[in-house]
Amino acid sequence: MQNTYFLSGIMFLLSKLFKSNNIKSKTVNQWLDEYVKILAERELKPKTREIKAYLIKVIRREIGNQLVKKITPPDIAKIIKIYTDQDKAPSAKNMYHLLTDVFREACAQGWNDKNPVDPIKCPKVVVKRSRMTLKEFKKILNEADKTGNNLMYRAMMLALVTGQRRSDIAVMKKSNVKRNHLLIDQYKTGSKIALPVKLECKKVKTSLRDIIDSSKNDYLVSINNEPVKLDNITNQFSRLRDRVFNRDYWTGNPTTFHEIRSLSERLYREQKIDTMTLLGHKSQAMTDRYNDSRGREWRYLKV
Repeated sequence: MQNTYFLSGIMFLLSKLFKSNNIKSKTVNQWLDEYVKILAERELKPKTREIKAYLIKVIRREIGNQLVKKITPPDIAKIIKIYTDQDKAPSAKNMYHLLTDVFREACAQGWNDKNPVDPIKCPKVVVKRSRMTLKEFKKILNEADKTGNNLMYRAMMLALVTGQRRSDIAVMKKSNVKRNHLLIDQYKTGSKIALPVKLECKKVKTSLRDIIDSSKNDYLVSINNEPVKLDNITNQFSRLRDRVFNRDYWTGNPTTFHEIRSLSERLYREQKIDTMTLLGHKSQAMTDRYNDSRGREWRYLKV
């Protein structure tokens, strides 16, 4: 009987040792297969899932065939450097946080003894993109009108009047108007916003109703009544901008279509509109970041 207990104990210890050795001999790709299952159980927004899926592909490409236990801080730093070298600080930050979570979960599951990301500092995000002033917006808008680019004219006006991102502008429809409100389910955040069609940006004397009524199709911005691709919006705006302003005009990187969102916030705040709700933010602090013109506008004291 004693021999039986002794042998059972030996077998148990050997099985634990074998399992431990087996785990420690597995690759990052094998762990990521497990990690993807963990992510699937989390309540993540579609855009967040999309970003993480892309970054996981990069991790697989860079260190996927290496053993989990062999990953070192220099390996981690090398991956993050891919983005810092391209001046893509937000992407570098996203990669840092993903790698931290990937290897934290690996430690929790016994795949590794320590997190190789711990000694690495999170990259700082320094925004270099120039804000857009109303005067600059009007010049680019006028270029769109002058060249007959109706698609970009409507997209820019819709962005200014609604304060929304290009991903939401591209799918706005007349049929989404219910009880005199345009219903918007934000792609990036999942926030649900109902904008009254009487909403008017007074600086350009245009309301949301004006844009909706002038649309010949269900989609407010479209090509043959089909949603316009996001890259199309970005690229066409860049071409219009560069026709109007030389590259050396901007103090930082040239302004982008997304900067219309910040301009919209600043103009509507002057009108005493609730811009936190307009932009779909959950905190006033986030909205206040959009209100910062980054030194490109004078702040006038009212007396």
